[in-house]
Amino acid sequence: MIDFRYHLVSLISVFLALAVGVVLGAGPLQNSLGTALNDQVTSLRADRNDLQTRLEQTEAAVNDRDAYITAAAESLLPGALKDQRVAVAVLPDAESGDIDAVVTEIETAGATVTGRVNLTGAWAETSRESFRSTYSGQFTPYLDTAATDGNGILGQGLAVALTTEGDSATALMELLTASETPLVTVDAQPSGTATMIVVVGPRTVATAGGSEPTAAATPEQDLTAWTSALTGLASAATTVVVGSADAQADVVAALRTAEAPVTTVDSVGQATAAVSAPLALAATASGTLGNYGFDAGADAVMPPVSH
Repeated sequence: MIDFRYHLVSLISVFLALAVGVVLGAGPLQNSLGTALNDQVTSLRADRNDLQTRLEQTEAAVNDRDAYITAAAESLLPGALKDQRVAVAVLPDAESGDIDAVVTEIETAGATVTGRVNLTGAWAETSRESFRSTYSGQFTPYLDTAATDGNGILGQGLAVALTTEGDSATALMELLTASETPLVTVDAQPSGTATMIVVVGPRTVATAGGSEPTAAATPEQDLTAWTSALTGLASAATTVVVGSADAQADVVAALRTAEAPVTTVDSVGQATAAVSAPLALAATASGTLGNYGFDAGADAVMPPVSH
């Protein structure tokens, strides 16, 4: 049975341990602990300053590189798209600054931008796959040769609507913009028919927790639907898709993985992508499909310069 003396001894032991800790902390261990902590803080502060310096140097190098590329574009691009008319198709979540950068370089290359349309999420929503398959049947009468899948047919319909004129083009655009959840909304009304199309997609968005980044799309989006639709688009008109290929969920990465016959340019948002876009359009128009940029699946850093 535990008696009073046991409790007394236990309490004395606890107080002795506390007293020894206080004495050691205030005496022999004080300087060593303080020195160790101070050294750690100093080391962390130096690492932080070093990282900050390296970050500033990297940012300066990137800015210098972009300035060089932009200046070089003034020599490389003029005349590359002479007499061409380019329609801009924008994927969901593409950034306005990235779109403007691509448009600027296309105009530098001598092309006229005919207009801009936005492709809505309805192109790839999993819940609307059956609807797209059925709805595509209304497109086929206006197409000379239809794709074998509904998403591809819709892509062909967009190409014909943007690059031809007449009753068929009008009917197709009406189908694309019809209903409360249209496939297409018009941002800048086309001023006439285009001879080629540039598609601008979103940047890659990193996920929380440091896991693999994914494209800025909802979980309900079917990436294969985008791949089929853009393949259909490219089968009916000279087309280049500018986007990201950092992650498997990026549209450009998906096109490359599927080995789709579509010219792609990765690293959207960088000066390299904007400058490569018109060169890629010119190469595609001459019959050369390619994948350009720095990410997986790229055939070359930049398209050929042939003019």
